Amino acid sequence: MLFGHHRRGKAKEIYPFIDMHCHVLPGLDDGSRDMEESLRMLRIARDEGITDMIVTPHYKSGHHNASPERILKSIDEVTEAAQAEGIDIALYPGNEVYYFQELEEKLDGQRLWTMNGTDRILVEFSPIEPFSTIRNAMDDVLGMGLQPILAHIERYECMVSQPENAALLKDMGVEIQVNAGDVTGDLGGKIKKYLRGLLEQQLVDYVGTDAHRGEGMRSPRVQECCQYLYKSFGAEYAERITCSNALAMLEELSEE
Repeated sequence: MLFGHHRRGKAKEIYPFIDMHCHVLPGLDDGSRDMEESLRMLRIARDEGITDMIVTPHYKSGHHNASPERILKSIDEVTEAAQAEGIDIALYPGNEVYYFQELEEKLDGQRLWTMNGTDRILVEFSPIEPFSTIRNAMDDVLGMGLQPILAHIERYECMVSQPENAALLKDMGVEIQVNAGDVTGDLGGKIKKYLRGLLEQQLVDYVGTDAHRGEGMRSPRVQECCQYLYKSFGAEYAERITCSNALAMLEELSEE
């Protein structure tokens, strides 16, 4: 699947977007509560220019996590219901993994998803985790032969209080994801300013919605963010972090 330039409508420009971080599957985590809400989220996503979504239910050690098979089954169920309503968005499997020591063992046992089965894995931490813990964990993931993506970097106090830490992770080989709503100010001006600094240095690799609900700030709305990115940071970089980089994860396996 290839994307051209953004489409032009009478009211506004609609920019293409591939969402690589969302919680749209019903009843699997703290995201969508039922099928009705999932469909509501997908309608918003369609209207916002989202064409594809890597669904990323939370995976936390010691919790009741949806199995990889259950995630695939849920994708099929949601896709069927969406198509019946004329909603054409492709869904792909993933997990948002709360880092834990036995991660490699669970991966070897095929108990969780990387990003669409590629070597990329979306990893999160506690908002108050020390930077040393995040850095060491990312080094461990790299040592497993995986490409870590740090989920919503703006949510970690150690990152916002010391902006240079993002560059240190990038130098290690870590990829960085931010939430669309946070780019445009959902968490306030301090976080928006922090993210602007990262974007100016082109340290961000992916923008995702992290959508959990069919309404409010946690819905999959992206066009305000896209318009800001294209205007402020240029079309080439904006398209890369909202579309092209995520597209590579969808195409990677088919090319092997």
